[in-house]
Amino acid sequence: MKLIALRVLASLLVLGFGAAHAQSWPRGTVRIVVPYPAGTEPDMLARDIGSALAKQTGKAFVVDNKPGANAIIGTDAVVKAEGDGATLLMVDRLALVTNPLLYSTLAYKWEESLKPVTDLARVSLMVGVRSGLPVKNFAELQAYAKEHPGKLNVGTGGNGHVTHIGMEMLARAHGMSYSYVPYKGVAPSVVGLASGEIDVAMAGGLALQTQAQSGRLRLLVIGAPQRAAFAPDVPTLVEAGGQADTIPSTVFALFAPSKVPDAVIKQINQAVAEVVNASPVFKTYGTRGLDVGVSQPADTLVAMKQDAVKYEKIVREAGIKIE
Repeated sequence: MKLIALRVLASLLVLGFGAAHAQSWPRGTVRIVVPYPAGTEPDMLARDIGSALAKQTGKAFVVDNKPGANAIIGTDAVVKAEGDGATLLMVDRLALVTNPLLYSTLAYKWEESLKPVTDLARVSLMVGVRSGLPVKNFAELQAYAKEHPGKLNVGTGGNGHVTHIGMEMLARAHGMSYSYVPYKGVAPSVVGLASGEIDVAMAGGLALQTQAQSGRLRLLVIGAPQRAAFAPDVPTLVEAGGQADTIPSTVFALFAPSKVPDAVIKQINQAVAEVVNASPVFKTYGTRGLDVGVSQPADTLVAMKQDAVKYEKIVREAGIKIE
């Protein structure tokens, strides 16, 4: 009887320790790795999330920018981190899905090495043209591209970037062809469009809208179900006569190493949901072109698996590769 009692007590102690351990997040400083340069949308989002969580928990949250290699450098750092919930990744989930299609070798498999915590913000991409191009709407862009196959210079955020894959998806759905000009990021491609170096670019709406207001470029469509509040005169692709879901969205999401227990993932998800719903700063993101909202980890995973099937076909048929 004494032995049984001791075993029961030991089990209760273990369970109690496990519960306390799970409830202790964060136990110390939390590092949010952002595989993009400082000042970009995911960087600003990570800093605001970190600041709000710091106020809520009394713990320190720091942002660690590790840009390069289409988000692979920063992602790899998180994959190798401890499973204590002290290292998180803020990344465009589409980059995780498409990188295995673009690179012949990767040191990790996202579905085995990472666990989704939550979606955080969706950025609906827009298509713009340089002001001197004789194109005033999407139908005219489509006609011009067909009349001048391969002549339009389309700037992208880099070979294999979401804007590259997105423009290829748009082209294939609407019978267009053009020449790609890869830049080292979306921001330089927008500058190239505004200066007339290229003819067309796809980017986050706010970046393009700023240049459009100066008259340096013209916005044609937004890849969203409805028009953006900050650019109400820009029609959706469907309104402009295009096919739905042929301009991708960028979804910035939070991930943790796969070693992190599901109980801790749940706590992080709940903590993020609380600060996003309570903090007024996230209500202003709509004016910056980001639709902020949280999801359940399982829902994020399902969406990513669906995207993997969708974009595998596009990348394979277009022959997009990064060596």
